[in-house]
Amino acid sequence: MRPALILSALAMTVATLAGCATTGDPQRGGLFGWSESKARDRQHELTRRDMAARDRVADEQIRGDALRERHDGLDAQAQQLQQELERLQQENRALDARLRDLLKQRRIGESERQRLQAVLAENHDWLTAQAAAPATPDGDVATRRFAVDQANQRNGRLQREVVALLQN
Repeated sequence: MRPALILSALAMTVATLAGCATTGDPQRGGLFGWSESKARDRQHELTRRDMAARDRVADEQIRGDALRERHDGLDAQAQQLQQELERLQQENRALDARLRDLLKQRRIGESERQRLQAVLAENHDWLTAQAAAPATPDGDVATRRFAVDQANQRNGRLQREVVALLQN
């Protein structure tokens, strides 16, 4: 054989062997098989990724639990507000009946009754709208609480005025 042919065959063999690296993955072993140190490195990396994924799952579970607690708290507040709305509606109906009685007994004039009736109608309209409103998002609970408190204060003032008129 010719020395050039042998040399080129030898160069190709060396180049091929140099390109076959060892691997830590037994399914993708190179010409020289697999390397135990690379396998350990691969296992450490897989373990690290697994732990990171588990940490993310645990964080999401904690976040989910916190959101559920917050949702439950908001549900309780919404139920409390609904009960308060119902109470205010009953109070409005009672105040309306008292105003009508006062008018029948001629203890108040028509203009005074109209003034009180306008405040009562405003409360009634607001309460009706609130009772018909869908469940509120998180940020609306405080706003709704404020509005309920205002309606409660107006009803309280009306109640005091009606009681004062009844005592005259």
